[in-house]
Amino acid sequence: MQSLNHFIVRVSKTHNDTVTVAGGVEIYIDPKWNPFDHRICFGEIVSAPSRHYTGAVPGDVLFFHHHVTSSENLKAGDDLYMVMYDSSNGYQGHAIAYRRKSDEQMCMLADWVFMTPVPDDNKDEVTSTGIITELAIHNKPKRRAVIHTPSEELLSYGVKNGDIVGFDKNSDYKMTLDNGDVVYRMKAKDISYVEVEE
Repeated sequence: MQSLNHFIVRVSKTHNDTVTVAGGVEIYIDPKWNPFDHRICFGEIVSAPSRHYTGAVPGDVLFFHHHVTSSENLKAGDDLYMVMYDSSNGYQGHAIAYRRKSDEQMCMLADWVFMTPVPDDNKDEVTSTGIITELAIHNKPKRRAVIHTPSEELLSYGVKNGDIVGFDKNSDYKMTLDNGDVVYRMKAKDISYVEVEE
């Protein structure tokens, strides 16, 4: 199967619906409970879009938007899904990144960015006497550390891997990669500022 504007990916399981607890016992989690946290957002590339050169090839792992496996319109077979690619950096594109099978290199698509939390943002502000003056979850700007940037476009703005960036509320979305790493994905255009060392 070959598509013009879509990746075709094989996703054998659409949700992480089991967890192993003490003693090696595996229990089932109903994926209808908090479905976004349990949805699988990656699959093996079967075919890359023929209209666009992305560098991705069959066998690579594609990371995509969480709506892909929840839409019957995007099913292309029993375990096959179509993932829209938009090279113009629009929100129409659901393909976020791919990991090359040949060398495990992560390659971002369009203007998507992967980030991790900034460790200090998870700490409450506490006085020397132990009084909490500000909770970490309130009143702090949204900040993340960039771990994977797209092409030269973002670099031209002065943003590179390792930088701390700020952005508007609800611009980032948590997702779990195939290796279990938790990252946040966001469009590069939603980055508001880059912190610089003085």
